[in-house]
Amino acid sequence: MISWMQKHNKYLVITIWIATIAFIGAGAVGWGSMSFGSSANSVGKVGDIYISKTKYAFTYNNLYQRYAQQFGQQFDRKKAKELGLEKIAFNNLANEALLLNMANEYGIIVSDKEVAKEIESYKLFQGKDGTIDKTIYTNFVRSRGMTKKDFEDILRDQLKVRKLLTLIDIKPLDFEKEVAKSTFMIGDKLKYKVITSKDIKVNISDDEVKSFWQKNKDKYKTVTKYKLSLLWTKSDNVSVSNDELKKYYNANSFKFTDAKGKIKDFNSSKEAVIEAVKLEKIKKNAALDRSRFKKSKIKATEVITLNKFDKKLTKDIWNKILSSKEGAFLKPKAIKDSYVTVHIGKVIAPRVMSFEEAKELAKADLQKQKSLDELNKVASNLLKDTSKLDNQTKDFISLSKFDILNPLTPQESAEVIKRVFANDKKSAAINLDNSVFVYEVKEQKILDNNSSLSTLDQEVKQIKSGELTYNLIKKLSSKYQIQSYIKDNKWVIQY
Repeated sequence: MISWMQKHNKYLVITIWIATIAFIGAGAVGWGSMSFGSSANSVGKVGDIYISKTKYAFTYNNLYQRYAQQFGQQFDRKKAKELGLEKIAFNNLANEALLLNMANEYGIIVSDKEVAKEIESYKLFQGKDGTIDKTIYTNFVRSRGMTKKDFEDILRDQLKVRKLLTLIDIKPLDFEKEVAKSTFMIGDKLKYKVITSKDIKVNISDDEVKSFWQKNKDKYKTVTKYKLSLLWTKSDNVSVSNDELKKYYNANSFKFTDAKGKIKDFNSSKEAVIEAVKLEKIKKNAALDRSRFKKSKIKATEVITLNKFDKKLTKDIWNKILSSKEGAFLKPKAIKDSYVTVHIGKVIAPRVMSFEEAKELAKADLQKQKSLDELNKVASNLLKDTSKLDNQTKDFISLSKFDILNPLTPQESAEVIKRVFANDKKSAAINLDNSVFVYEVKEQKILDNNSSLSTLDQEVKQIKSGELTYNLIKKLSSKYQIQSYIKDNKWVIQY
């Protein structure tokens, strides 16, 4: 999914930016350290519009949370960097600023009443009676390191752009709907075979593994290690009352959400609330412990050597460690019901593994490489004689409905169907993670209408609106100069 996003950056910037307009992340994340240029409070300027550091941090945080919800545990700071999330955040704001310049030219304004109405519409800020709870709203804004004015200015800009975009909200034409409909209504019947490791035999000798390791040994290195002194400030003996818990929950209910982002009730959140209140109570103690630890007045709870990103510490702590020097005393960070102060003793750099250390890793990589070669040989022979394809789809497959192609998983089936319809060849082989799907199209026809096309009008409208917005932004980018104040990063919108 991430590689797909990188390849389709043209529309990615537009679609993510539009989707982010009304999205408020469930929690704050750091977006790393950066050097800024001439403007003290801005990351860039587009035409007459300055992009503030506060707005940039807020936008990055929202994007990070959106991706984290979509990808789950596989998404982290490393993936964010790989995807170029910092650049996407800047480009999203540059897109918005281009449109804001145009909105200002046309005299589009947003009143304080409209901003207030928008804030009141967010369930995140609503109390039990369904009206806005000012305490929750204040705590939310404060937790993002912002003032109310900062947050309301961000909303005002987004509402102004939303007003502008309604001017290019054009209904789809009948011809456009027919073109889209024909794409979704094409159906194929396939003969196919899925080749797996069970269909091939690969033998690997120790000499082959050693030769492979010799050619690729720079790939096999030990993990960076860190000698750390950890001082723990525990909350074991801290007591909390039910009144304290309810007071904290009422003021911070937005922090306690389920997997879908819905705020959980007090009883469902109670364990998490207890932990949060205890941490709040020992926060000052942790800061005092760090001061005494730094002055050698108290000793570390433990001295330990850990591999980089060892799960004993959180990703946030590891990101702080990676951006700090040897000898640094990090500020206390929460882990479950405790705070930990980290002193970085020594960084042990990676080294090339010996053959014995790397043997199993090299063997697995060589096995994968040779298996893929063998699978492709078998696939090539099958394409020469498609009569050996022993599976067939019962019905016509299409892009408009979901089918599982046994023995593939639902995810693999979706990928195969997408690639079948992206290919203009009658027969081909599709490489999957650990197998190859070989197929031949036996029959093709236009399918009858079905319920899966009931949203066709909306889908065509979104495609058309996105294309028009993209072209408008492209045109505006030649009219208004885009400047970035981020040093060593030439961040411009990519077309």
